[in-house]
Amino acid sequence: MADRSTAHSFRTTLITPRGPDPGVNRSRRALLGSLAAVTLGGCLDDVTSRSTTTTMSDRDGDGVPDRGDDYPDDPDRAFRSFHADSGGATTLEPGDFRAFALTNSPEASGDVLHYEASVAGDTPIDCLVFERDAYDRYERGARDVPIAESYSRTAVTETSLTARLDRGAYVFAVDYTDQTTPTGTGPVDVTYTLDLAEPRAEPTSTGRSTAPE
Repeated sequence: MADRSTAHSFRTTLITPRGPDPGVNRSRRALLGSLAAVTLGGCLDDVTSRSTTTTMSDRDGDGVPDRGDDYPDDPDRAFRSFHADSGGATTLEPGDFRAFALTNSPEASGDVLHYEASVAGDTPIDCLVFERDAYDRYERGARDVPIAESYSRTAVTETSLTARLDRGAYVFAVDYTDQTTPTGTGPVDVTYTLDLAEPRAEPTSTGRSTAPE
């Protein structure tokens, strides 16, 4: 039987990543944009000078060179801003959950959420995304709060999702409570991975690329 004090820590710990400095991200994006094409000085002959342009590899065509793209094969994601994983199987007792803050401001929008989760066995769990106000009630013990259904997956033993988040402050939870799906009678071993990433740059009317605000 798992130590209940350890299980209790799952219910009360919200892991909140420190958000990246937007100015740093903009500078990185601008730098990578400037690196996308490197012009090398050409040879001078008797008629005219010539230059050759070497274009860096961009396999997914998102405007970010592979050397600076955290997701070089995914056209919808470019820069990883947060990553978490279970580091192997995590045991959850009935009533436990593990939660992660996805955004730190209700004005935030545009980041791409990706998660994967699987259970050893056939007892289902829920992968839930809450708006922050709903999560606060859930964390205090309420089990009838609304969830962001388009980002959540319920009653699953294996699942994955990739989606761009709408404006708002969200929390992701690996859930083994009665919030949505009744729990089993014993513990479950869960393996999960969670990523939050900046989306690919969007072209503007001037031809430049920018990420959504």
